[in-house]
Amino acid sequence: MEKTYSIIDIETTGGYRSGNKITEIAIINFNGSEVVGQFSTLINPEISIPYGITRLTGINNEMVRDAPKFYEVAKKIVEMTEGNIFVAHNVFFDFNFIKHEFRELGYSFNRDKLCTVRLARQFLPGHESYSLGNICNDLGINITARHRALGDALATVELLKLILSKNEFGKEQFVESKKLNIPKDLDRSVYESLPEKPGVYYFYSKEGGLLYIGKSKNIKKRVASHFRPDMKRKKDIALKNAVANIEFKLMGSELAALLFENSQIAQLRPPYNVALKSSYFPINVILCEKSNPFELKRTTLKNDDTGLCSFKNKNNSQGFINNIYKSFLNTGQDSIDFETKKSQFLNKFGEELYNNLLKQNFNRLIPKKSSFILQLAGRKRGESCHLMVEDYVPKRLVFDSSETEMIDLHSTPQMQRMLFSYIRALDLREARL
Repeated sequence: MEKTYSIIDIETTGGYRSGNKITEIAIINFNGSEVVGQFSTLINPEISIPYGITRLTGINNEMVRDAPKFYEVAKKIVEMTEGNIFVAHNVFFDFNFIKHEFRELGYSFNRDKLCTVRLARQFLPGHESYSLGNICNDLGINITARHRALGDALATVELLKLILSKNEFGKEQFVESKKLNIPKDLDRSVYESLPEKPGVYYFYSKEGGLLYIGKSKNIKKRVASHFRPDMKRKKDIALKNAVANIEFKLMGSELAALLFENSQIAQLRPPYNVALKSSYFPINVILCEKSNPFELKRTTLKNDDTGLCSFKNKNNSQGFINNIYKSFLNTGQDSIDFETKKSQFLNKFGEELYNNLLKQNFNRLIPKKSSFILQLAGRKRGESCHLMVEDYVPKRLVFDSSETEMIDLHSTPQMQRMLFSYIRALDLREARL
């Protein structure tokens, strides 16, 4: 059956969904050979359009004052895109803005999607930039009105035509590889109702048995990756086919989700989760004070090590070491340069000062207290989350809003190492217990 593409472009009051609205939309339906339908309109965003956006798009408050509001064109958008493939240049920007507008109306808007940025990179390689303006300029595609919805959508149609002509496997390949293969025993509405927020999710069999626990910054997006039709591993396919129900628990932040997932796997041991390994962060960095001068060394992490400076691989651990040297040797990232600067420093200032600075900079990146509280994002507006750490061990998550929820963590060595990896990377706020 011939696919119809709905090529869509929108203009908005800003670059982020939160707090911004759509000011213009264009939809062009294209069957792979010719345009079979077209719609475009300004939209009253019901908020003021910033001056910087007006300079970019040319759309001002006067132009949209009498334009229809989104809810007044929502039915037209649904009708024009029903059963079609949603196509845009950077598709997740346009799609998620529109999806957000529909969500505020209480409607779940979902379509198969294609991104012409990704397709252009695959089938039209070698360009310095794949922004719509630059790629069209390189390819000789005229944009009649840049940063206006209809002009950009018409240019995207021409770009899609060129991409389709380069795809020797045919148009179907694009779409089929993107479709979800929902398990036969899973009601699609269960998947569609999943939140696009951080948390932990649970897969259950039709008998109600727990199959798998996972976590993500975006639960729905991560679950979708389990249902791809192009999976090859037998274990992945078996898991997908066994799923009959999905439950989830929001966590508010990636770190909270990561720790809670690890805790739940250790407690519940689902059959499709890989066994937790103590070697998840197998490399340890230590300050060797027996060396003359002092030296940072990599060692194999032992089970009884706290893991305050443990890393997943040699590259990560070397980056940590490099940053410490860089902080007081005033040098670049090249290891040869480090040795040169180190010799110059020792000759000029002596070993005692070198040792003191190395120790000081190493200790600066290690938590000074073994028990403390980390403040994390809550799960909703007005809620806070605190991670309680005792003797370097994550003990519990406390969510505070109108009510307090405390979640005890089943601590594992991996959780300790995950925690301190995040502390080093994210500079989380610390407070005394």
